[in-house]
Amino acid sequence: MYRSFTADQYKKHMSLPDDYRVDGVLCYGTLYEDRMIVELQECLEELGLEYELNFLANPFLRFTRELKIGDRVIWFMIGYGGAWISEYLHLACLFGSQKNILVGSCGGLKPGMNPGDFIIPVSSFGEESSVRIYNRDSLMQYADSRLSESLKTRLADDQTKIWQGPLVTCQAMLGETEEDVKKWSADGYHAVEMESSTVFAVSNHFGIPSTACMYVADNLIEQHTALGDDFASESHIREQKRHQQLKAVIQELLA
Repeated sequence: MYRSFTADQYKKHMSLPDDYRVDGVLCYGTLYEDRMIVELQECLEELGLEYELNFLANPFLRFTRELKIGDRVIWFMIGYGGAWISEYLHLACLFGSQKNILVGSCGGLKPGMNPGDFIIPVSSFGEESSVRIYNRDSLMQYADSRLSESLKTRLADDQTKIWQGPLVTCQAMLGETEEDVKKWSADGYHAVEMESSTVFAVSNHFGIPSTACMYVADNLIEQHTALGDDFASESHIREQKRHQQLKAVIQELLA
């Protein structure tokens, strides 16, 4: 039903100007909205960019910020799981987005993955309804390879290990079992997180290039979890990687 509504109809409903456009999307999969707004602003200042960061007036869009840099309009959206992200992405694609990039954290599924390693996914397998609705033929969703390689180049340095491979999404983190983790690892998935399959499915439906950059927060296959003592002491690593990935993605969206 709602898929049949046009960009003009949504703009009118949301009191947006007729010529309103979105040039790109930066999705962040997290619970911590206030922290990520602060870190986004820190990264923009570190990059020496002049910007405006605005609220969108329509209450439906309250988890999205409008980031204006020069003549570019980027939607910075916070989501925990695929529901909000799927709807905001749908609108952004209708409004003209040219690149959609997800950043966030993940749980590693391969031995040898360390906290702070990056994963740029080739694909993401998801059983969420957002994936099934946008792609009824396959639950495996693919990133855009050219966009992924460009982002990888921006992230590469001597201190950063970058993995590339498939992800699996699960939007019920507390329901994951040890058997799930072992099976996902045995099936060849590099990591588990919550949003990438949705981002890829919606973007691919509209023919918009999309990719993701996730940092490894914990390595589940090695019993390194968010409840362990080491996790708290590694908070500085996670903050550093959030800044690194945000700056790389901002530069990619402006390229």
